[in-house]
Formats: sequence, C-alpha cells, structure tokens
Amino acid sequence: MNINLQLPDSTYQRLISGSSRIRGTIGYVSPTEANFNEHARSTPQPGSQHIKLPHGRATVTRKHARLSLVIGLDETDILPAQAIEDESRQASGFVDRVFGGGDWE
Repeated sequence: MNINLQLPDSTYQRLISGSSRIRGTIGYVSPTEANFNEHARSTPQPGSQHIKLPHGRATVTRKHARLSLVIGLDETDILPAQAIEDESRQASGFVDRVFGGGDWE
C-alpha cells in the first residue's frame, strides 16, 4: 500500500538534514492520503530554573512558578495524595530559594 504524506516545508528540511527525530501525528485525509502534524516542542525560557521531582518537575521564571506532576495510579508503593503533598513541598522550597536567594542566571 502506498500513502501520500504531506509535511510542512520546515519539518521536511529538518527530516532531510537528519539533525533530530521528529515526533508528531498522522491524520488521514483518505485511505491513501495523510497529513503529518509535528508535536509542539517546549523550550525552556531564558533565565528559567527547574528541578526534577520523582513524579514531575518544578520550573521558575521571573514571572511564573509552575509545578507539573504525573502520578501513575498503578504505582502500588505510593499514595497519590501523599506524593502531591511531598513533591509540592519540595517545589515550594525550591521557589523560595530561587526568589529569596536571587539565584538567577
């Protein structure tokens, strides 16, 4: 089976250069035609700082503080509520150190 796949020019250039792997989704227009949509990539803002946590990450910029956690409900050795509480406390300490200590790059 042959499928015609449409890519944006910028994606095609990166694919040909072989500089990195490209992640995305393929949406079928018909049984033999599809469009490729590259997943958005997040790049850290200049001057941002972060720490890795067991289930996520805490990031601080001059304007925002962000906490992102992903806790699998199938993890039998941990209670999700306890992980949220513990890791948010760690993130809070990190934010205090960054803002209070002036650890900006």
